[in-house]
Amino acid sequence: MGYTHYWYRPKKIPKKTFSAIVEDFKKVAEAIESMGIKLRGGDGTGEPEISNDAVVFNGDALCGHPKRDLIIPWPTEEAGGVVLSKAKDPREGVWFAGHLIKARTCDGDCSYETFWFPRVDEDGMVIGKIAYYDASGRPVYNDSRKVGKVFGFCKTAYRPYDIAVTAFLIIAKHHLGDKIIISSDGEIQHWYDAMHICQDVLGYGEDFEPDWYCGKE
Repeated sequence: MGYTHYWYRPKKIPKKTFSAIVEDFKKVAEAIESMGIKLRGGDGTGEPEISNDAVVFNGDALCGHPKRDLIIPWPTEEAGGVVLSKAKDPREGVWFAGHLIKARTCDGDCSYETFWFPRVDEDGMVIGKIAYYDASGRPVYNDSRKVGKVFGFCKTAYRPYDIAVTAFLIIAKHHLGDKIIISSDGEIQHWYDAMHICQDVLGYGEDFEPDWYCGKE
C-alpha cells in the first residue's frame, strides 16, 4: 500500500528510442536538481544511473531535511510542489491508512522505492492473456493492450523525487506512444509539476495524460 505509478512496456526498447529517452531525461533531471531535489542511486546513495542501458535512481536517503511523522502519505486532491523546510507543515489531515499531504515532502529521508527502467527488461513480469479464473473456473482476461508487455511500478510515497519519476514516464510516453501504458494512483493535477518542467525544458509534456487512474479507494 502506498502512492505508486505503474507502467506496461515492451520487453526490449530499440537502442535509438531508448537513447532519445535518456537524452531528454538528462536535461530534465538537471532542471529538477536545480530545484534542490537531489537524485541518488537506487539505494538512495551515490550517483544515479542514467545510461543507454538503464535509468536507475531514488531520492536522497541522506537529505538532511527535518524529521517528521509521515505514515503512508497520500497527496490531497490539490497537492503539488515540494515542501522541505521545517517552517511549513505539508500534512493536512489523514486518510484511513496514514497522512494526507498537500506537497511532496519527506520524513528526513527523501528516498523510497528505487525507480528502475532498463532498456531490456529480462526480469519483469510479462502480462499474459488470462488474468485469473473466477469461482466457476472461467478465465477472466487481461486488457488486450497489456498482453505481452512487461509490468513495472515505483512506489514514490509522494517524496520529492516523485517529480523525476513522473517526468521520466512523460518522456517515455512521448517517445514510445501506445507501446507503453501508464497508470497512476494520482490524478492528473499530481502530474502538473512534471508536465510543466518537461514542457519548459523539452517543448512537450503539457498534453500528457496517464492511460488511467487507480486512486486510493
